[in-house]
Amino acid sequence: MLHSGTPRLSASFPQEDRHRKSICVYDCRSPNRRTVPEKWLDTTGLDFNDFLQVVQKEFAIRSHETFVLTTTDRTVLDYDKFEELQDRSTVHMLQQEDQALSVATKEHITFTPHHNTLTGSGMYEYYASEGQKPLSYALAELVDNALSATAKNPGMRTIEIRMLFDETLGKPAVIILDNGCGMTSKQLNNWAVYRLSKFTRANNKFESQEEGYVRPDPVPRSLNSDISYFGAGGKQAVFYIGDTTRMISKPVNSQDVHELVLSKEEFERKEKNREEVYTGTIINRKPGDSSHVNGNDERFLRAIIAEECGKESFTAVVITGILPEHITFLKQDFEVWTRELAHIYHYYIHGINGNIFTNPGPRPEIDIQITLREKSPRCPRAINLREVDDDMQTLYINSAKDTFEFKASTKDSGIVEGVMRYHPFLFDRETYPTDPLAVQDADDDDDDYDNESGELHQARGKRPIFECFWNGRCIPYTAVSEFDWCSRGKGAKLPAECYRRVSGLTFMDLELKLKEKDTIFTRVVNGQKQRGNIQKEFTQWLQSCHEKWDKQIKFLGYKSTVTRTDVPTKKMQQPWGTFSSIEWDGKKYKTGQLMRSQKTLPILYGTVVQFFLFGNYKGDVFATGGQVEVSLEPRALHGKTKIIPISKIDKTATDEAIKKNIEIASAKLPEKLKVHWPDSNPWPQNAVRPAGTLLGPVKVEILNRNGDSLSRMPSVGQGQGKKLVVQLKIVQHVTNSISPSKVKKTKKKKNLTVKFVILPEYLNYTLVLFLSSSEGSAVSFVIGSVSPSLSVGVPFDIPLLIKDGYGHPAMPPPNLTPLLQCNPHSLHVTPEDNPMTVENGNPVRFNVEIHDEAGNITAHTKQIVRCEVEGLPLVSTDCSSTGAGQLVTKPIKLKIIKQEPQTLRVKFEMPVSKNKQSRILSGSNIYHNNLVLRNEEKIEWLAGGLMENLFYRLYDEAGREVPLTTEIASKIKVCLAYIMHCLFLFTVSYSIKKMWFCKCQSHFSHLERFKWFGCVIINKTNHFAAINFHHSGVYLNSSQFFADFSLLTLAFVDADGLVKSAVFTWQKSSDSVLVTGVQFQSGTPGSREICFTYRSYVERVKVDVNAGVPAQLKLVSEPEKPLRVLNDHGIPTPFLVQLCDKWGNPSPDQRVVVELKSTFPILSQPSLVRVLFPCSSTRGYYQLEFKGSLNMKPIPGPSVILTVIPDPNKPVSLSVVYDTSARFPAGDKFPAFSVTVVSDEGSPITTFNPAAVTMFLWKGGPVVENYSLLRKVNMVFVFFLCRDKEIPEDAGKHIIQFSLRVNKTKVLFSDQITINVEPNQPVKLRPDSQPPAPVVSYSKDIARRTLVENMTLRIMDLHGNPTGQDLNGKVKVSITTSSGDNNNNNNKLPLFEGSVNSFQFSLVEGKAHISRLAVMENSPGEDGTLYILLFKPEVSSASTSLDPFELIFYFCNDINRMLEEKSAEANRILNMPRRVCSIPDHFKGQQDVLGMVGHLAFVQDSDAARVISWHIRGDMDCVITKTTAAARRIYDYTQGRQQVMALDSVYVPPGDRPLPHIRNGHMLFDPPGNPIYARTLLIYPQDQEYCNTVFKNLLGDTILIDDLDSANNYRKAVVQNKTQCPTILTRQGDRISSRGKFGGAQNKAPPINTLQVFGAPCPQEYYTLKGQIGDLSHYRLTLQKKERSAKDREEHLQNMSSPETKKNQQEMQAKQRQLEEIESKTNKTGSRECWRAIRHHSKERKTEFHIRRGRL
Repeated sequence: MLHSGTPRLSASFPQEDRHRKSICVYDCRSPNRRTVPEKWLDTTGLDFNDFLQVVQKEFAIRSHETFVLTTTDRTVLDYDKFEELQDRSTVHMLQQEDQALSVATKEHITFTPHHNTLTGSGMYEYYASEGQKPLSYALAELVDNALSATAKNPGMRTIEIRMLFDETLGKPAVIILDNGCGMTSKQLNNWAVYRLSKFTRANNKFESQEEGYVRPDPVPRSLNSDISYFGAGGKQAVFYIGDTTRMISKPVNSQDVHELVLSKEEFERKEKNREEVYTGTIINRKPGDSSHVNGNDERFLRAIIAEECGKESFTAVVITGILPEHITFLKQDFEVWTRELAHIYHYYIHGINGNIFTNPGPRPEIDIQITLREKSPRCPRAINLREVDDDMQTLYINSAKDTFEFKASTKDSGIVEGVMRYHPFLFDRETYPTDPLAVQDADDDDDDYDNESGELHQARGKRPIFECFWNGRCIPYTAVSEFDWCSRGKGAKLPAECYRRVSGLTFMDLELKLKEKDTIFTRVVNGQKQRGNIQKEFTQWLQSCHEKWDKQIKFLGYKSTVTRTDVPTKKMQQPWGTFSSIEWDGKKYKTGQLMRSQKTLPILYGTVVQFFLFGNYKGDVFATGGQVEVSLEPRALHGKTKIIPISKIDKTATDEAIKKNIEIASAKLPEKLKVHWPDSNPWPQNAVRPAGTLLGPVKVEILNRNGDSLSRMPSVGQGQGKKLVVQLKIVQHVTNSISPSKVKKTKKKKNLTVKFVILPEYLNYTLVLFLSSSEGSAVSFVIGSVSPSLSVGVPFDIPLLIKDGYGHPAMPPPNLTPLLQCNPHSLHVTPEDNPMTVENGNPVRFNVEIHDEAGNITAHTKQIVRCEVEGLPLVSTDCSSTGAGQLVTKPIKLKIIKQEPQTLRVKFEMPVSKNKQSRILSGSNIYHNNLVLRNEEKIEWLAGGLMENLFYRLYDEAGREVPLTTEIASKIKVCLAYIMHCLFLFTVSYSIKKMWFCKCQSHFSHLERFKWFGCVIINKTNHFAAINFHHSGVYLNSSQFFADFSLLTLAFVDADGLVKSAVFTWQKSSDSVLVTGVQFQSGTPGSREICFTYRSYVERVKVDVNAGVPAQLKLVSEPEKPLRVLNDHGIPTPFLVQLCDKWGNPSPDQRVVVELKSTFPILSQPSLVRVLFPCSSTRGYYQLEFKGSLNMKPIPGPSVILTVIPDPNKPVSLSVVYDTSARFPAGDKFPAFSVTVVSDEGSPITTFNPAAVTMFLWKGGPVVENYSLLRKVNMVFVFFLCRDKEIPEDAGKHIIQFSLRVNKTKVLFSDQITINVEPNQPVKLRPDSQPPAPVVSYSKDIARRTLVENMTLRIMDLHGNPTGQDLNGKVKVSITTSSGDNNNNNNKLPLFEGSVNSFQFSLVEGKAHISRLAVMENSPGEDGTLYILLFKPEVSSASTSLDPFELIFYFCNDINRMLEEKSAEANRILNMPRRVCSIPDHFKGQQDVLGMVGHLAFVQDSDAARVISWHIRGDMDCVITKTTAAARRIYDYTQGRQQVMALDSVYVPPGDRPLPHIRNGHMLFDPPGNPIYARTLLIYPQDQEYCNTVFKNLLGDTILIDDLDSANNYRKAVVQNKTQCPTILTRQGDRISSRGKFGGAQNKAPPINTLQVFGAPCPQEYYTLKGQIGDLSHYRLTLQKKERSAKDREEHLQNMSSPETKKNQQEMQAKQRQLEEIESKTNKTGSRECWRAIRHHSKERKTEFHIRRGRL
């Protein structure tokens, strides 16, 4: 059954017939058809063959014609595919499968909402959350779809958001484009179904091609682009933004573009008409076909559709009907929502590590570009999200100092990555980034004691720690507050603010429940999981960050660096810096200041001694903590200092409270002593007692300030205080201590002091009692000095000194009888053993005493005792003074024979001598090792051989064998060493042999013996060797087997790879054989074994074979071939070059120099790792050759062939296309300039930001060096198309050049375009130069009546360019009043010469010349009136009327009155109220004095005057002098109270440097806020040169900018360009210092009425009047001179016609005749002298006559 047309679905396709199937067929075979009607064919019950017959019949297809039936997805129908077709499907009939559609076709679809619309209706409404503007998140939903579509792109993934708000292009629209895989018609149909997720949707029309959803493999940060899930976000987003969306998509490998429109208006229309609402039409068309776009509201669609050509695949979402509030938000908050998008997709556009400023990593190939276009003249705005550097994630990353990464595993095998970052406190602020859109939560944490830094309510506050990133994309308003292991518990030691300085984020691929108990958290370090307790590791990490990065306390007054022994840990004892004060939380603590502790037991009070900070420092420094040394108060109680952390200082304590507590503690300390005498025997003051008198008993009581008795010190903390003890001290003359119980006795009275002292002594409480003492009874005596000269038989005196019991002289007792006894008798020697037993090797000690007969020790002079031992030297001792002494002999060393002890005799000599015997016994110490080897015996041993069967025994000195024990054996060592006593270490030797020795050593405390023997070791080389070897017998006796040279033929050398060319040579001097010519042929380096054979003797030697002489270079690794390199790019894979010998073995020789040569210049580093290639306009093949050299000998190397290809992404030139035949009238619009960025391969580049293109325009020649001096044209670029720009108003030759800023340092310029700006249409008549306003009068003098003289008038265009060279006519000149009312003032208008009121001049070729134009004599006119001279052109051929030229002139007959009027007006303006400097200047006018700074300049702008005056407020009253002498004079006069500055002592650099944003004549950036140097705003009324020096010195390079935001942005841009920024002032009164500090009262100017400011200059009208007054005064003076000259001339003329003058003339004529007669006579007589005299007299008379003629 055939159906034509498009039937209504409700009528033609009844819903009740479920098995009915109809198909719409489009006949698209003919490529020339403009319209193709749709035909509906009923295929109910038909198979594919039946359907073909129906089609052939319906479309009259002949049997021999071929055609193809395809779906809109270009799937060719066959029997199976036809059965799978759904009802109301659309089919195309084509000639070929890939035939392009000639016209657009329509496909009817249905998009009935999925059942999830109901089941998911309660889902969280995303866009209505948190009270924020969600427009940026709606855009993010569409970007999600674009990311999913571009996930499998092989190259760059491009996503573009275009905001078109230019009404000239149509209604406002938002367009999202991507270069992803596109959508088929079925996928487009699926997209239209609401809540149809990717898990349930079908992507193809046929079930056989269905593929279920496959979850992507895990990737870091879950950046899998698998974001679009549930089929709801896109529809919600488009209808939240606008009311209509147009989906345009072209899938991969498809020839057709599919287009679908969903409109709210269409839905409402269908609902109103009771049609099926969820139905629509998909348009299938060829790329670039915009024939279906009608109307002007969507004109922009044609440009978008035109871009489709050439694209493999794409999707464009076009949203129209944008809500007005959305348009306003998108325009005004452009930076806000782009910043939010950059935050959402931060890790997609910057990579897994984020946007790190200091170390940017590789960037993903994702480009998200945003453009916003508004109506001209507003410039379009464009930004790439990668360029946004202030999104929150960027701020988090770059303000963090350390990171803590972790992973979480859930029970369902889900993996979550997490990162935590620490943002430290620096100096005086938190560095935790502030989100301007986030609401700061108040932190109600009352745990002040745990906050050591004192910084509350800052950093993160109570906001959640973790932002959630789902599949790499931030989910707004979704966060995790914290986990148990990273929360602050009750027992946490770290301050609470440390936890608030942590930010974090989690990455997950699906929704996971992270807070379940089964979740396992693991720390990740360098990508590896770490086993351990996550909570412990996090706490340690946080502790480390707090100690390392937080800088909270400022330490001031550095003193020295010390070592602290009170610190228990040795490594922490030094270095410690000491400081005198600190600044903490706005408070300052310094040495000597009272303080109180907190969180200590007990609470401490004291004064600050000093502050400690661990580390080396040189000055002031910031830190998070430190220690303070406190002297505890009261000192009488503590008597010590204590060191506590600075965080323990109680910042709330006041000095008054601290002093009060110290006073209370001091009142409890001992204050005084109270003495009681229990036995009533007190010792009064100044009492006298004999020596030995008992003192006491005494009772002493300790009292405090309150009078309470004390026995202990007040307790400090826990436990009792120290026990108090009273000590009694008796001091003589306050110097010597004596017994406390008795008093010394002397002959004379001596003053004594009794002190009762409380212990501990630092209490310093003493009770003093003064008394006197006398001598005691005699107890002993001492012998005084006896006379040294005595005689035999003569009596002599022995003085005896009697003393009391305390050694003081005393009176002798009565009946004293002296007794004298002295008689040396014998010598007593100890020890008394006879014989004595002495161990061999030890000395002998004897003690001797000289006794008298009674056995008492007696002393005499010269009592020398001598001791003599057999075989030993004599020893002696002097016993004269004490009568006793000690004798020590030398060590006894005897040779023990047969282990029998030997006896020695010892002899002592004295006046009384005594002999003794000494028995020397043998010792038991081990004396030597009795070895088979003899000491210093040489043993020749084959190198590499094994020395075996070495035995040793130990014997003592008597020759007895000592049995070996484990302890003794452990002390015996045997080692080999060569003669330099080094340990046995074999090294490769090249030319010598070494003598080695064996050392047998036993380690005992007193004795060591060595045994040596030697052996010869052969040397080894790389390839050649000369080897010495010995042949030794079994018992190490040298065998002379090689004495016969013929036997050498029996020796052989063999090894793997050895060249058998060895030569054996006998060396008689060393009894060895020299083997030469040993060479290895080839092979790899390593250990080799050489076998030496002689007869039946075989010995093997292992040698290390190294690489040979470097002979070649080899490439170990290189890039894959064929090697292709983009122009000006490096080779990504480095070349690894290996140095080898000729056999290919790697050589370690470092003397070889390797260089790289190529057939083109290389822009490279010195290393061979990366090579950069220069620009090349054509493709080419090049060769890289590696060469080496060793000792000036070349080493060949490999070569690499590479192909240099142009870089399609490198801009090399700018191509500018415009209409070259266009004219350029001055002031008109330029034609459109199309600027194309040409790549290295010649293709256009469209990825650049249009704002990076700049157009320069200047007049003159084509060569310009300083582009900053050129005119920078503000252009509107739409894809590099410049239009609607004004042509310069100045006619002549101009140059245009375009530039592209590629990056911060590289700028690309186009060719310079020369244009000729022509004059525009003629519009006015003007002179070549504006003449001054003339002043005329009715004078007879023509000069006073001249209006114009020698003036040329030209016809000009609107901009003053001469034009109209083809115009001729006349110029009519007339006079009119300034008001233009000539009718009422005709009688008073001045007239031209000839009494006419107008003149006419010829106008030829657009110009007219006027030689002179004047008013008539006695012309009418009102005195002092302003008139206008009107020059009106009259040209018949002009298209428009020409504007006449007007010249003002004054008609004045009373110039004095005019001067008086203008002077009065000037005085009135001068006396008007204006801003003046209120500082009195008493010194201005003195010699060499300029005046005070405040009076030297004026400032016009009040805001500028306020901030500049405040900035130099300290210098406003400074007096400026020209010389130092004048400054000293003022200084002396004011006694130093007046500040002065002499300019002869001030130097400022000449010239004016440019502003910081200008370098080398180029602007580094476009400066905001109109920056200027502040000193340029100063107006100097006089002494400009001096004033310029003054304010250059005071203001320097201080800059003035409009507002604070502009100032901050300007400073930031200057610093980023590595330039020092000076101080910046703002017109709002703010200041940013050169160090970057702003804010606070010290950086804000007060109101102007509270300041002494610069005065304001007079209005410009005043200076205009002054100029006119000056001109009039000069004019009046000229008139006066002119009148005087005219009067003098008149007088002279009258004098010339007077009778006297006539009489003189007659006399002169008579004299002349007489002269002539005399001359004739003189000629006859020849008297020359007479003639000269007459001539001279005649000249004098003539001169006299001329002088009398007058002055003129």
